Amino acid sequence: MSIYEKTKGKRVDVDYETGYHFIIEYLSEDELAWTALSKTVEGAPDHETEPYSSLEIGEDRYMVNWIEESGLVVSQVADFAQGKVYAFMTWPDNAARGKRAQLLHKGTLTVLD
Repeated sequence: MSIYEKTKGKRVDVDYETGYHFIIEYLSEDELAWTALSKTVEGAPDHETEPYSSLEIGEDRYMVNWIEESGLVVSQVADFAQGKVYAFMTWPDNAARGKRAQLLHKGTLTVLD
């Protein structure tokens, strides 16, 4: 089953321990929308629609990846079985190693009706 089929018509609440909090809606097999509920970078949008790719990596576990217009890359593991989410984010930053800043998140995942 794809992540779209699993969440079709529902929203996914993703709340990271780093203070970032999002609602994600999988609009189709290749497009999602996210809305930031808290902690965004100054000047960054609070919602966007993104093309994404995903892969089921276990029962009720998915790897989801997308690249935002700003160059921010998100690689996320959504574990619906355990209600957990992990994400590695990287974005352009000339002062950082490889000219990319990075942040590793972990948090909770809740499917909302």
